[in-house]
Amino acid sequence: MMASREVDVDKNSVAGKIPDYGAIFISNLETKKECFRRKLLGLPMGQAHFVKQIKAGMILFLFEFERRELHGVFQASTDGAINIVPHAFKSSGKQYPAQAD
Repeated sequence: MMASREVDVDKNSVAGKIPDYGAIFISNLETKKECFRRKLLGLPMGQAHFVKQIKAGMILFLFEFERRELHGVFQASTDGAINIVPHAFKSSGKQYPAQAD
């Protein structure tokens, strides 16, 4: 479960919640393009437990392993779930139904 803490950086900012934890998703070059196009990160069903722990506001990163590039910082707009976009990543020939956006 994600924990958060109250922060008031300076007098010009509004106090809010900043997640104490984040998550890194892994992709190849092809699926990275779809992640950016759809603003969606996905993993195989075997990682559903991990993805379901993602909560709206959590900090996310995308590691594209072919070029060894880390992309982010992204912020989850909703809680992680199964098939947020049911047909996402089909063009890769693989299924990544455990998703965060």
